[in-house]
Amino acid sequence: MKTNIKLKSKPVADSLFEKDRWDVTSLGVQPDTTHSSYYLDFSNIKQSWLKQTTKRFVKFQSTTKSFASCRSYIAAIARLSDYLDTLNKTVLPSNINRELILGFCSYLVKRKFSDVTRILTLVHLRTLHQIILQEDWLPWPTKPLIFKSDLPKKIASIPRYIPDEVVIQLKENLHHLKPNQQRFISILLETGRRISEVCTLLFDCLEKDPEGDYYLNVFEKKLAKQRLLPISNDCAELIRQQQKEVEEIGDSKKYLFPSKRSDSKSKHISARNINEQLNKLAKAHGIKDANCSIWKFHAHQFRHTVGTSMINNDVPQVVVQKYLGHESPEMTARYAHIHDETLKKAFKKFQNDVVDIYGNVKNNDLLDAKWLKNNIKSQALPNGLCALPLERKSCPHANACLTCSHFCTTKEFLPQHKSQLKETEKIIENAENNGWSRVVETNSELAKNLKSIIQGLEVQTNE
Repeated sequence: MKTNIKLKSKPVADSLFEKDRWDVTSLGVQPDTTHSSYYLDFSNIKQSWLKQTTKRFVKFQSTTKSFASCRSYIAAIARLSDYLDTLNKTVLPSNINRELILGFCSYLVKRKFSDVTRILTLVHLRTLHQIILQEDWLPWPTKPLIFKSDLPKKIASIPRYIPDEVVIQLKENLHHLKPNQQRFISILLETGRRISEVCTLLFDCLEKDPEGDYYLNVFEKKLAKQRLLPISNDCAELIRQQQKEVEEIGDSKKYLFPSKRSDSKSKHISARNINEQLNKLAKAHGIKDANCSIWKFHAHQFRHTVGTSMINNDVPQVVVQKYLGHESPEMTARYAHIHDETLKKAFKKFQNDVVDIYGNVKNNDLLDAKWLKNNIKSQALPNGLCALPLERKSCPHANACLTCSHFCTTKEFLPQHKSQLKETEKIIENAENNGWSRVVETNSELAKNLKSIIQGLEVQTNE
């Protein structure tokens, strides 16, 4: 329901305010060329007084905020506009009160907006309220309307990485894409950069140090600085191939991946193009996950995949943070959850293969409980694993692992056990010939346990 409300201060003498769609360059704001976004659209805000106030607010904020922030403000206020429209009555600025805001909070929940969206919406409206009062734009209530307790508790998001089986299928089918798209995705796969950073790579982004190692010179927009990142020789070769292609088509050579569309405002390839091509490829060639569902690609998944892979390969978290260009340790810490899950899955598999000195398969709740308690703080041995945690200051069975109930081993150590059995049998034979009964007794128990271990591991191998 549209209502004309006279603003308290004089209308802004600007033809821009007569339009519902603004070219952000007219505000002096940098557009999002990566996603081909150049406009701010106010048409979804139905109440004229709210629309005009939103325009003033966005222009006011545009002097210090990014295009993405301005667009987020408009989306938040549009949700409030939708709610006001459901009330089937004229809502004036003076009618905005705490009761109405609580109703709006319930509306957001009913509409099933995510926790993050609800938080952003309420925080943006709180900022709008502050600026309206500060600039005296509307007869708006002076008391606070939105409190911290209104914000839903944010649940830490889990990175959505690309499973190994999907990555393998992608690599097998990359040749179906255009050469420049193949190179683009290969760079994403290796480096885990944000797609905007790869889209805007400069033509001369490849650098080489005196030792012959290659680096990718990339601009990290969030940290607002250039970074040199180590890359493989294969990745460097792909970049050289792309540079050669750009030279052959006679491009201005500003960007490594220039746009090939003559009508495009952007001078470089767009994220939308890459995402579209990836998902067309998945559908056309049946790239599926473990549940046999066509995988839905999004370019940011490559970043999650690289981060997860680094954590799973025991790269220190501080190094992962530095490499990925995270602003805070908390952002990198999200990958630690993946690490824990990966380790637990690996250990469950390990449980099925482990045997003790009696040849029994170690697959029980107690071992799993120790795993969860100690988080793989067991001691690695040359021929297996000691189930005693590292906190134990000393081992009560020093140099007697093969007669200790805490000793576990797997089939990968089978050759060592067979070799040790042969050596032990030679020792027993020699001791018997010399009448060394104590040596025979000790090594006979060892030989017995080795035979049990070997038998148990061979059964696992055959299965």
